[in-house]
Amino acid sequence: MNPLVSKANFTADDWGMSPGINAAILEMAERGLIKRVSIIAGSPFVKHGLDELLKVPGLQFGLHFNLTLFPPLFEEQQDAFSPFMDPVSFHYKLLWKLNWIWISPFHWRSSRAAAFDAFKGQLEKLRTLKVPVSYFDGHQNVHLLPELLTLIHPELIKWGIKETTIPSPWKLLFSRKPRLAFRAFRARRAAKILGLSTRPFWRPSLRTLSATRRVQKKINRSKSDIEILVHPSVSNDLEGYGIRDRYRKGRVREYQALSELLRTHA
Repeated sequence: MNPLVSKANFTADDWGMSPGINAAILEMAERGLIKRVSIIAGSPFVKHGLDELLKVPGLQFGLHFNLTLFPPLFEEQQDAFSPFMDPVSFHYKLLWKLNWIWISPFHWRSSRAAAFDAFKGQLEKLRTLKVPVSYFDGHQNVHLLPELLTLIHPELIKWGIKETTIPSPWKLLFSRKPRLAFRAFRARRAAKILGLSTRPFWRPSLRTLSATRRVQKKINRSKSDIEILVHPSVSNDLEGYGIRDRYRKGRVREYQALSELLRTHA
């Protein structure tokens, strides 16, 4: 493989969300482009292609911690009144509801207990699937919830997990998610106190990822191995499975862009 592609550390999120996403991640991992895969433990398709993925040499695996999508795992349900679970659909609630519950004094104890239980249950699920977890992040950045890193630290010690992914607070300040910047500031501070390492990462826009020269330029300018976050899928199948996610067609275009990058540097 071209040294340029070898230098880049592509990380794929959302394994388990759909067969199309799994197929894209597996293909890119087998072709040597994707180096790390974040797995949603409670997703309906987590086992789809997992045996093949675990056989890819040198691949690292992370928990894509989830509190906003799919039903909670049985292992992570303390009781039927978990504040994050919709009592009608038995799925996790939307992100804005999660955020409100987390800061509400009425749910303070129950939300912290439920979050810890969820993290523990999702890690245990991956262990039953024989996935060697070396890092974690969060679906929709739920791992940046205030005080969460301190809360789950005992489980991190138990599992020997010493790395997480935290977006740049400064970049978030000038993005569409400025409020998230303050959580990123606090999370970075907490990670430092807890001894968690974080690596710089870059989530390129779809337009940038589609321009292979821009990707080349970014990688060449990087003084260290930069983590590039991607969300590919071979097909737009999320809606067909009734999965609540706004980012659909872009995933297919990301897959096409990554395929072109591999073709260009073959």
